[in-house]
Amino acid sequence: MVVEKEYDVIVVGTGMGGAAAAMTAAARGYSVAIIEGGKIGGTCVNSGCVPTKYLLRLSEMHRDLLKLTGKGVFKGSIEADLKRIMSEKDSITWQVITWYKDVVFPSYGIELVEGYAHLIDTRRVKVDGYGNLRARLGIVLATGSREVVPDIPGLAEEASRGCAITSNEALSLEETPGHLLVIGGGPIGVELSTVWEGFGSKVTIVEMKERLLPSMDPDVSKAMENILRENGIEIHTSTTVLKVDPGKCEAKLSNGKSVEADRILIAVGRKPNTQGLGVERIGIELGERGEIIVDDRMQTSQPRIYAVGDVTGEPMIAGKAKLQGIVAGENVTGGNRRLKLDLVPQTVFSDPEAAGVGVSAQKGDPGYIVKRFPVGVNYRSIVNERLRGIAKIVADKNTARIVGFHMVGLYASEVVNTAVLAIRSGLPLEEAAEILFTHPVMSEVFLDAAHLAMGYNVYLPRR
Repeated sequence: MVVEKEYDVIVVGTGMGGAAAAMTAAARGYSVAIIEGGKIGGTCVNSGCVPTKYLLRLSEMHRDLLKLTGKGVFKGSIEADLKRIMSEKDSITWQVITWYKDVVFPSYGIELVEGYAHLIDTRRVKVDGYGNLRARLGIVLATGSREVVPDIPGLAEEASRGCAITSNEALSLEETPGHLLVIGGGPIGVELSTVWEGFGSKVTIVEMKERLLPSMDPDVSKAMENILRENGIEIHTSTTVLKVDPGKCEAKLSNGKSVEADRILIAVGRKPNTQGLGVERIGIELGERGEIIVDDRMQTSQPRIYAVGDVTGEPMIAGKAKLQGIVAGENVTGGNRRLKLDLVPQTVFSDPEAAGVGVSAQKGDPGYIVKRFPVGVNYRSIVNERLRGIAKIVADKNTARIVGFHMVGLYASEVVNTAVLAIRSGLPLEEAAEILFTHPVMSEVFLDAAHLAMGYNVYLPRR
């Protein structure tokens, strides 16, 4: 007879969604076990939010220092020590991991169980190398996602010899690639392109759709594409990689061109992690892309099982996972909270950043007021020497309520959150124009765009 350890709630996955679910359930007084078969912290801590933003910060600093040295503001040579940078990156990542493992989880009485999990039924989980666990109330699945590797002839061979890499390997390179070919012009591809361009790589991006960042506002895509090209990044849109010549790290493109690179970065997206979990065996409904289908309570087709985060499909962002985790943690312990994901901001942490939320309308749309404001006249943008970019505001023509905001520029990831609050509260342009912000800050471009939509501004010449 197999002895099973029993808890009120079992959470599978220690990423943002899993941690939020476990801590919410534990805060409500229930016993919780959290299982991790990979790295504690999941994608965000190990290969997403933490390491990429650290490398972005240092690559931006490297780019700026080179520029200022060229102007004579600083003297001496500037050289990035990639081995030391990666060591520091790993140290920062480890700080986050140990914070949860040694401080946060124990403070809630959450038991961490390390090993791969397999669902036995809707109450029981088998953990490799550990044994079986039983949930009195329910199970929360937060197994995250993994990189998609496209079926391109020759790509697998080049991956086996280290030429073709995923974002995981791209975050651990100890030498700057002379030429980096990036397959995919979505958020991951654009972010990592600017990281390695900032460290001195020649970068080429290949995107199969007609524009970079195809899920974002077209004006954002155009502005980002123009800036990256000005920075020396070569971009091929409406283009695919037909094959990669084994042993040469050379890609043949559908536009007839060939690109010989030192590394090929695969950044075409991610897919939900359900392999080996046993979801099909116990009858959990999956979507067309393999994602677990959940309702607004985060409940799956099996009432005792909940799912949160990347494993539930797009959008695969940490903020969504955190909110879903809180909702699942409450509901698995008897709550009845619902989550309506009708206003989801998109952000690309590149240099410059890109962000957007709400309605994406174009100038001339009869239903909306659409105004674009140049971020380069903002004083904070000027002193940071980040002059290129736009802020675009969209308001309903009948009510003048703000319904969309899209931006490329310094701190766009922060400014967009102002727009989220404005749109969610139904803020009209006239009321936005009466709000006082501190000065100078980048979030002022949201108000300046609102002023412009009302017919005036204090930065631009009269037209």
